[in-house]
Amino acid sequence: MSARVGDLSALFDARKESMLADLEALVVRESPSSGPSLVSGLAQWIAARLEGAGIAASCVPCAGRGDALRARLGPERGGTLLLGHLDTVWPAGTLAGIPFRIQDGIAKGPGVFDMKGGVAVAIAVLQAVARGDVNPAEGLTLLLTPDEEVGSHASRELLVAEALKRDRVFVLEPSGDGGAAKIARKGTGLVTARFSGVAAHAGLEPEKGASALLEMSRFTLYADALADVALGTSVVPTVAASGTTTNVVPERAALSVDFRLWTEAEGERVLAGFRAYRPADERVAVTIEGGVNRPPMESSEASVDSMGGGSDGNLTAAAGVPTLDGLGPSGAGAHARTEHLLVDDLPRRAALLAGLLEEAA
Repeated sequence: MSARVGDLSALFDARKESMLADLEALVVRESPSSGPSLVSGLAQWIAARLEGAGIAASCVPCAGRGDALRARLGPERGGTLLLGHLDTVWPAGTLAGIPFRIQDGIAKGPGVFDMKGGVAVAIAVLQAVARGDVNPAEGLTLLLTPDEEVGSHASRELLVAEALKRDRVFVLEPSGDGGAAKIARKGTGLVTARFSGVAAHAGLEPEKGASALLEMSRFTLYADALADVALGTSVVPTVAASGTTTNVVPERAALSVDFRLWTEAEGERVLAGFRAYRPADERVAVTIEGGVNRPPMESSEASVDSMGGGSDGNLTAAAGVPTLDGLGPSGAGAHARTEHLLVDDLPRRAALLAGLLEEAA
């Protein structure tokens, strides 16, 4: 271990308690993607935290999704963009059933792993840069988007524009197995299939009806069969809705399908498959909405790790900016009630990020 690596490790080990305090403050401020005002409130708290350390920070509105957080140090162009997100998949009120807590070196709570641990790391590193303890020679921007978990549609233009100002992007999403960084991520897609049939009385004359629900059920099995395990392509029906009352043949139904893929070609194949569906009951009309919302961040020979989940790093890589993902702390259980983070990895990841910033100078 070089002397500098040792210095950085000692620097952030000494600030572990401060990082844990920030982590708790981030987690207890719930920020579901569906709650723009809550997301904006978190952005405002982080901005105030950074400004207190002498770092220029601002909240940037993203239509319908709340504010992004942007902070800059040094020149506006060149250097590094640190990228992450504010929103979580957890609805407001989840904290009551899954409170923030630390036990046996593990931190738990909604969003603690995905990705408020990474945000806590970013805050610590920016504070160290502002104090002169970490010395990247080039400019540095931190951007935290408000809508990554729902596709980054409102923040996409902003995050790509910020990435194009910089030479590289470091994404503070959770690390892979064993703490590995990620330079390959699956592309992500979402379609909604809508079914329009014919209503009829379910008891008196069901034969006159054309069930949107039955057709949706057939499509669900059809969509599932589009997955290709060998190629790593997943196609997962997730949310369904149908019917208005118990004695009526359902006239309308809708199904959301999440799909993930390693290559653009697989995205094209799956979408073509959706559009090729023909209803068994010709009286039911089917429409398909949506598509690939994040292109795959395809691997190279130098790939460190690859992950099935998408991130905003897919978008910056697609824009041609070199992107290293998965620099956040280790843990497990993203999007699950078992979500947790390894406490001792907070200072380790901060030291790693600081070292990367100095080496990139």
